[in-house]
Amino acid sequence: MPKIFEERQTYIESVLHNIKHISEEVSQKSVSKKQFHNAMQQRIINLANSFNLKGLREYRVHNIRADGRDGLIDVVWLADLKPVTVFEIDSRIRIKSIKKLLAVEVPFRFWVCYGSNYEFKNFISLFHKYNSDNLIQVIQLQGIRFKRKKV
Repeated sequence: MPKIFEERQTYIESVLHNIKHISEEVSQKSVSKKQFHNAMQQRIINLANSFNLKGLREYRVHNIRADGRDGLIDVVWLADLKPVTVFEIDSRIRIKSIKKLLAVEVPFRFWVCYGSNYEFKNFISLFHKYNSDNLIQVIQLQGIRFKRKKV
């Protein structure tokens, strides 16, 4: 396990800072919500290298859905081929993202949200119900503007 995990709070703060910085860089370009998601996903995968970890996209979580189907986590960081940090990236509030994050046995879970601030404030009590042990770190990105679809 990399030494950085010994300093849990320092690691969390560093990840939070780096992701907010990445989002500022990505949002300076005129992109759609989907393009923003994909760019953030790739940049978070690449960020793993700065922590001496390996980043992968679309990590499979088995039997997560009500019908028994698998789900996919947006990004996973591996140390010695073992998952140590997972990320879900969402433009809106999704219970299934919280469930996926909680279903993976890892020391660190991050939920990157870039949706409406109003929607997030209304969801916070429900989020705490699922995340009562504070296992998920929320990274709420604000001020993200997207390219409008042409009509």
